[in-house]
Amino acid sequence: MPELADTGRRIKELRVSAGMTQHDLAGSEMSSSYISLVERGKRIPSGRALKILAARLGVGVDEISSSPQPAESPGLARRLDLVGRLVAARRQWEGGDAEGALSEFRALASMEPAGRQDDVFTEAQLAIAEILGSLGRADEGADVLLRMLDTLAPAPYAEARLRALIALADLLESAGRVQDGLRYALTGYLECTDRRTAQGPGTGPATGPGTGFHLLLVLDVLTRCAYWSGCPDWAPEPEHPRPPADGVLPGPRATIDLHRALALRDRGEWERAAELLGACARRVTPAAGFPLWEKVNGQYALLLLHRGEPAAARSIVERGLVVASVAQEPEFPLWLTTADAVCAEASGDRGRLMALGEELAALPETGRSHEKAAALWEIAAACERVGDPGRAAGHYRQSADLFRRAQAYRHAERARERLVQLTESRDRQPQEQL
Repeated sequence: MPELADTGRRIKELRVSAGMTQHDLAGSEMSSSYISLVERGKRIPSGRALKILAARLGVGVDEISSSPQPAESPGLARRLDLVGRLVAARRQWEGGDAEGALSEFRALASMEPAGRQDDVFTEAQLAIAEILGSLGRADEGADVLLRMLDTLAPAPYAEARLRALIALADLLESAGRVQDGLRYALTGYLECTDRRTAQGPGTGPATGPGTGFHLLLVLDVLTRCAYWSGCPDWAPEPEHPRPPADGVLPGPRATIDLHRALALRDRGEWERAAELLGACARRVTPAAGFPLWEKVNGQYALLLLHRGEPAAARSIVERGLVVASVAQEPEFPLWLTTADAVCAEASGDRGRLMALGEELAALPETGRSHEKAAALWEIAAACERVGDPGRAAGHYRQSADLFRRAQAYRHAERARERLVQLTESRDRQPQEQL
């Protein structure tokens, strides 16, 4: 079983041997302070982080995570045992045994304070909430994080509290409670950026994880919640420079750019939206996570369709659906399918538009109802354009209902207004014919 201290030591040895600084190793996905914590045995790298670090160091994951060292004291032995259990539980979860991992994380979190490590307790609590969210039990996960926050008093950049706020906002947004998520995302952002104020005037630039990697994470969830709550201007633009076009755009940056582009589109700034989303689509690849990749590409295809570029949109959709098929992704490609339906409308294939629209409407409710609502809005608009007001009205009605359930009230009002306009137009037609 890998030991945390030895993993950090091995990462440092390989980094120094390669002539890399901590900043070089961190790249754009992490911060140099995070690498420092890992190398000192103060942070547990996730499976994804280990893969990224191993790739940058030019070694296999096993080479940096499987060299045990003997414990030097009973206290250290106890800590390493707890960390080993934590790492094993995470691997159990990543291996598909969510319930077994949940049981082990709960055992770690329920230990008496005298026998547990604070960082192990924090990691266990965060993992419990994340697993519950992935199992469709978001309310239980939120309760875990709320109890955790109750024990953590607000302080200028308290890392454990900030991570809990980010996790809670992310969980609530994913569960379709976007305004609840916005409240905690704003709290996290204010606490994350308050450090310089707390240090007093005349101090140098703020430093530490609260000003880098964690700030990017909190901006990610704040941008998502603000957009779906109808308040996109509440999320400031990141100050970090754009990463190079190296094939992989880190998830937080891609999500921020995506939702900023959607806000520009909603305001009618089509050119700026297309430029931002196009740059995002060129950088992000399936390696950044299939759900994010398909969302970026599906939304970009829809934007191209609205700009009158059906051939370019069709090319994106066809490639995306092939990738989804080959990769055998378990998640339904919501946005690629939506773009596929609108492509069918553009090419005159009314039957395919209707069939895909019915397929989307019948998707089970598994969270993120605001995403499904937005997809149905696109389908409704396409049905309206091909002259099927009845079907369009049904999709607008379902869209408005889903937006309301997700607390996305401004989007719900827009769908309801379109439904009313469509209904009034249908009622006027018989009179005009007379």
